[in-house]
Amino acid sequence: MLTYSDFVKCGDDESKIITFIEQAINDFKNSKNYKIADRAMKYYKGENPDIAAIEKIIYDMKGIAHQDLVSPNNKIRNGYYPLIIDEAVSHLLANGVSFSTPSKKEKLGADFDDVTKHIYCEALNCGCSYGFFNGEKTIKLPYLQTIQIVDDYSGALRVCIFFSQIAIDKPLMVTLYEKDGFTEYVKENNEGMKVKTPKQPYSYKVLSNIAEGDYYQWTEEQISDLPIIPMYAPKKQSMIIGSLEILIALDLMASQLVNNVSQAELIYWVLKNYGGMDDIADASFIINLIKSHVIHVDDEGSAEPHQLQVPFEANNAAFARLKSMLFENMRGVNHEVMDAGNLTATAINSAYSRLRNFSGLAESDVFEYIRGIMELANIDSNETFTVEYNETINATEGINNAIASAQWLGDEATTEKLVMLNGLGDKLEEIQKQRAAEQIKQFSQGGNEPTGE
Repeated sequence: MLTYSDFVKCGDDESKIITFIEQAINDFKNSKNYKIADRAMKYYKGENPDIAAIEKIIYDMKGIAHQDLVSPNNKIRNGYYPLIIDEAVSHLLANGVSFSTPSKKEKLGADFDDVTKHIYCEALNCGCSYGFFNGEKTIKLPYLQTIQIVDDYSGALRVCIFFSQIAIDKPLMVTLYEKDGFTEYVKENNEGMKVKTPKQPYSYKVLSNIAEGDYYQWTEEQISDLPIIPMYAPKKQSMIIGSLEILIALDLMASQLVNNVSQAELIYWVLKNYGGMDDIADASFIINLIKSHVIHVDDEGSAEPHQLQVPFEANNAAFARLKSMLFENMRGVNHEVMDAGNLTATAINSAYSRLRNFSGLAESDVFEYIRGIMELANIDSNETFTVEYNETINATEGINNAIASAQWLGDEATTEKLVMLNGLGDKLEEIQKQRAAEQIKQFSQGGNEPTGE
């Protein structure tokens, strides 16, 4: 594992830095964390690589294995993993991050909420993801293309290497992020890596002219730290860990069930006293049967049809149990149960308990990331922000409960609750101002102006 002290030893020698970068990329791609993250992202995209790699084999009389090209080999891929991940992201961040001072949130970019969702989603898949703040907005740096170079003693992020290559026969592009700026490198086919753009500072201002439009001009001002903040998943590991074996088993069971059904569609015929028939005669028998539906047998012969019975009920029960285990392991919400009827708010609350606990745990990691981005954007650390969990609710019951609790919650808290229940969280501030204006108007019209006593 390469660390910051190894990087410092390179000094200003570009050849040593390039060697360091190439070794870091090679070590990263061969690491256990990279392989787990790559596998998780494939499952998230619906590729399910494990079932895709399985081939059916048969053994001949000598015990030699051969690929089975005759039996059905359907490969069914379940989509539960991305479903659970997407709901976890939606549960925590679908309503966005609400800042106590909305104008300060604007400093993070208009798409801050959307980028944060993407980073959190990738963090759940890979165990970690990164946000790069360029002075105006946050940009996601994918985990599978970003390498941390950490401090030997504290483990703090000191240097980042970002690499990208659209195809194996295309150039490898690398950006080295240091505290005082970034350097771009390129590696063309059959050529060594070289500097593409010398080190540039991070701070800039936007200029514009008719010919070029908007463009950046780098300034001498420097930010106080590396403008890259990692966001970690709970336990700093991929959500697929501990559930991968269940995902593989579900794919296998679904595939085997379909294959067994496909194979059992044919009726197997047992022909008595026809031992002299060869493969050609057998094929002719089936063809004539399909054409005419008539069987001719001798006096001493007979033909009996048999059909395989697929153990569907047992297979289905085992599949349902594995699916339940998957949702329990990954803190997912089983909506099959919730969709069964008009559940009460208490029942819905219970169904979300595991996911709510998980979001509460993940919230600390997400908030730590947001505070890091705020620091880069020079936003006061005392600025508060919150998230509103996104859950399926019994809307009528929820609204009635909020109204019934108004005398204890107060007008402001009740208004906020009702706004959230009606899906108008983004208009909360506007609605509160409108209600305040209406109350002032009503107070004035009543003639009960304050006396100042």
